[in-house]
Amino acid sequence: MTDLEQRIRGLQLAPMVAFTGAGLSTAAGIPDYRGPNGIWTKDPSAAKLSRVSQYRSDPELRRRLWRDRLTNPLYCAQPTQGHQLLESLANSGTLTGVITQNVDGLHRLSTGHSYPLVELHGCIQETRCLCCGDIQPMDQALTRVANGDSDPTCLRCRDVNRSGGLLTSNTVTFGEPVPPTRLETAQKLIDNAQVLLVLGSTLSVNPAARLVAFALERERQVVVVNQGPTRYDNRGVIKIHADCQEFLRILASKIHHAA
Repeated sequence: MTDLEQRIRGLQLAPMVAFTGAGLSTAAGIPDYRGPNGIWTKDPSAAKLSRVSQYRSDPELRRRLWRDRLTNPLYCAQPTQGHQLLESLANSGTLTGVITQNVDGLHRLSTGHSYPLVELHGCIQETRCLCCGDIQPMDQALTRVANGDSDPTCLRCRDVNRSGGLLTSNTVTFGEPVPPTRLETAQKLIDNAQVLLVLGSTLSVNPAARLVAFALERERQVVVVNQGPTRYDNRGVIKIHADCQEFLRILASKIHHAA
């Protein structure tokens, strides 16, 4: 039995809520942000692309981002085995919900997705109007970009006042708050579970990371699986240095054999 198998064997298993970060999606070819090869580690200036104030004020930045979306592999990524294993754990009754920091939409795309899902930072598979808040499928805007509209605006706003509001992906960027209802729903999921399983997050971004503090305050067991350090490593969590995919494969196998 490997060390990882031994550590998983000693864990409380259910009911469990997963809190997922970028480390779960790297196996889908999506780079993380703060790891050794992360987007912002390699190019710190790239973080400005996530600031809503910069996006509103810079037409060339918006046009660049829309061009990038046409070819960015992020928009055609598929769920990893880890995403599918979470679905399997939900079907077994072990997993009662997922809270994610990821905006890639891969939890939505996992086969037979059935668990409660809280996308704290939104989802790139949708657009949002910065004027009226209308939400539409991203594919609609990308079709317009492919047909020559370099900076598409909101069609709903055009219908009302002939002046389209700026469109962006339906994600929370720097300078925008996480909607309180999402945090409240996440807290309810944690309250109704015994274990919070953190997968592939450095827990560096608030208010999302404060959900770990919330779980600890509620005396829930918190298991953090990450290949690098996190901000909560010495704050009462069970830290496991492992690849998320491998961890979930062993965990799912253990649960299914115990059933």
